Amino acid sequence: MKLKSFKEKNNKKIGVILFTITCVLLISGVILYRTFAIFETNDKYDVMNGSVEDPGDIYFAFYKDGVIQKEMPKKDEGYWLDEEKSYCGVLGKKDETMKLALDRDTWSIVVTGMKTSRTKCNLYFIKTYDETTLFDLSGNKYNGTFMDGAKVQEDEEGNLGIYFDGVNDYVDVADLPESIDWANGFTIEFEAKWQKLNSFSRIFDFGNGAPLDNILVANQATSNTLRSATKYDEESADDTNLNETITLNAKSIYKIQYLKQSNTIFVNMFKDNILDVEKTINNLNYVKNTLRTSNYLGKSNWDTDAYFNGYIYSLKFTDSKGKVFLWYDF
Repeated sequence: MKLKSFKEKNNKKIGVILFTITCVLLISGVILYRTFAIFETNDKYDVMNGSVEDPGDIYFAFYKDGVIQKEMPKKDEGYWLDEEKSYCGVLGKKDETMKLALDRDTWSIVVTGMKTSRTKCNLYFIKTYDETTLFDLSGNKYNGTFMDGAKVQEDEEGNLGIYFDGVNDYVDVADLPESIDWANGFTIEFEAKWQKLNSFSRIFDFGNGAPLDNILVANQATSNTLRSATKYDEESADDTNLNETITLNAKSIYKIQYLKQSNTIFVNMFKDNILDVEKTINNLNYVKNTLRTSNYLGKSNWDTDAYFNGYIYSLKFTDSKGKVFLWYDF
């Protein structure tokens, strides 16, 4: 009888423990569900997936600077979608076949390869600028500082970019270290609009003075010729021109490639995705891997040159291995 009573007593204890655990799990589940549910939505945000109009059962969680938010940042808040960090998954498992992007014109989420059974996408947004700072989206923290009135604003068509009045404003970019490998080739991509062709006004000028190891893009004198140039120490090493290509008050896309093959450098210049110039440099000393401390957007390292007047909408640098090492965008 004593043994039976002992069993009954312990069975009661076990029952109480199991009941308590079950209650805790149920309560925790409800709390956890409600915690995540208030940060998820599938009915407030436009989603594009090719020709698919109905995204199905897809949910989103939004993060700004690593902190979860109840809604996606607004277009004018200065954030950019971190496509490398953002991801989608099904039932909590990351799915590499689904890719996230953001259409900045419509401010819509783009999901390619999307699944429709309880898909959740985690979108991470990073700051592109604030009142004083232009943030490097490459992650290398080569940030810029707005100087003497340069600022981010919308142009007449509603495009967001850095506005330069052509008088004295510019962006002072952080030091660029010797570890950046320019010598094996690089690609420059930018979008800009000139409002006036000031003399030798710069999109950018990275160097250590005038002239000292400069890498730059400018308009040639007061003409509508785009000029890309490099200097090795104090010597001119490359000057490549894209003749009569700048149209005032028109937003254009430019790409300049320096491609190294054996002992030759090939320079290709594109405007609006059309190849206009091809040039060969038979000199590997066309650019130097060195610390650069005088780096500007909208300003020259030469005191005699003018300031840029217009908008810079984006500026991206990619190395010979395809890695983006400096990037400003809006």
